[in-house]
Amino acid sequence: MDTNEEDREWMVLKWAEFVRTHPDKEWSRQQKELVDSLIP
Repeated sequence: MDTNEEDREWMVLKWAEFVRTHPDKEWSRQQKELVDSLIP
């Protein structure tokens, strides 16, 4: 596995852990802010 794949896998695992350990409203709000910031 190259470094890029390892980095992506690490990020997915960290995000999954965050989703499991935080209330839906908290991670949903943060995800909305991220998506909104990407839309012009």
